Amino acid sequence: MAALFRYLTAFFLNYNVGRGSLVITLVASCLILLSMTLSSLPHGVGSYISKALTCGVLAIAISSYISLRAFDSNRVFIGTGATLRRVFESMRTAHRPPRPPFWAYGCHVQFAPWIIYNVIAASFAPLRYEKQIFRVRGLEDKTKPESKRNPRSMTDDVIINYFPPVSVAADPVLPLDAPVILFELGLTCTAQDIPGSSLPRRAVSRGFRVVVIERRGHARALQKPRWNLFGDSDDLEQIYNVVRGRFPSAQFFYVGISSGSKLPIEAVGKFDERRRHGDMSAPSFLATSCLCPGYNLETCFMGFKFPYNYICLSSVKSKFLHENERILRNYDAASYEKAVASGDLQSLLSHAARFAGYSCAEEYFAAENPVLFAAQITTPTLIINSLDDPCTVPQNAFGTMPRSTDGLTFADMVEKSPCGILLMSPSGSHCPFLDGQFWPFVRVPLALGGVAIASWADSCILEFFEGYLAEQKRSR
Repeated sequence: MAALFRYLTAFFLNYNVGRGSLVITLVASCLILLSMTLSSLPHGVGSYISKALTCGVLAIAISSYISLRAFDSNRVFIGTGATLRRVFESMRTAHRPPRPPFWAYGCHVQFAPWIIYNVIAASFAPLRYEKQIFRVRGLEDKTKPESKRNPRSMTDDVIINYFPPVSVAADPVLPLDAPVILFELGLTCTAQDIPGSSLPRRAVSRGFRVVVIERRGHARALQKPRWNLFGDSDDLEQIYNVVRGRFPSAQFFYVGISSGSKLPIEAVGKFDERRRHGDMSAPSFLATSCLCPGYNLETCFMGFKFPYNYICLSSVKSKFLHENERILRNYDAASYEKAVASGDLQSLLSHAARFAGYSCAEEYFAAENPVLFAAQITTPTLIINSLDDPCTVPQNAFGTMPRSTDGLTFADMVEKSPCGILLMSPSGSHCPFLDGQFWPFVRVPLALGGVAIASWADSCILEFFEGYLAEQKRSR
């Protein structure tokens, strides 16, 4: 019975078809329950209440939508760089807020068309990636340098997904020097659900090559007890070098979505600092972007509201803990038990520090909390959040950063930097950012599925990257 429960949990939380079925079932159940309740009331009363509820809901929805469209605007925090400001001026979409459809503008309702599209796209028009299995090598103890006593024994396979494929004939065909976008996945996502697949489809339609990194545990079971929920910068550097070897003449960009947005801040901050001190072997990007980050790892999960807290916690336990129970428990049974018994994601993250290569949560946060390395970034970086995000904590951008001695917030730091832009939109939820008053979809070539979600955030990211490509051509 326990095995069956785990299987069903994994199906409904980790796979697109399961997620779609769960959403449809919940909506249908609510409608049936409401209908049964109204029909059980005395004759005429149920009809009166039904009409009153309908009118009340419509009135609230219409007034809220008018308020959103008429009075809300983006909050923009932009750095000091002249090139950065020129690129921002060229980003037409960023100068207005999202325009969600009147029938799906709320932070919860936006998930409905977004999830339905993702389920259909993954089932009937999946992206045909070329997959490369690559073995990454991690240190036993991440707090110490490599040595005979601290070897790179934590080896495992990651999957590097290329679209369009490189080694076989593909449609569309891109030259080897086409700009490359590396994608970091969300919490429990795969290459077909990053979250969503519209940004990769739209990127390829505009001449970018997409490379999606499926981190340890995302595409296959762990082989060694090394697992970092937000990704490992050491693994990233090894993956970058492999991809760079295939496209030596291409310009590289980097996107992290949701929990995948930790590395474009933490890792790039470390890489830029190394390059500043003369280590030119560190990975470099023309520009990067983070969509829906949580900023401070020590508090990033505290904003998750019901039911997202329960859904995401169950999904993480199912995909990473239950599926890898033997190997994680054998490595550290106490940490595994605490993690699997966690009542929230923030606690789970702390208890799982041992599996990320640290002896305790304090060491993990000190070494990998992205807000501690944001000030080191010199790579142009676009960060996008929605103020109505029901999952992450956008308010973290306005709180004093951990270990800060000057009282600066993350938003203050962005404005003082030469390379950062922080866009806070009034709507968008967690990732969808639907954009279209009646129909939040755009056409893409048939080879890319024919249609994609019209996302305000996706448009901003692509315009940001295209702006830096244009600046580079201008400087030649």
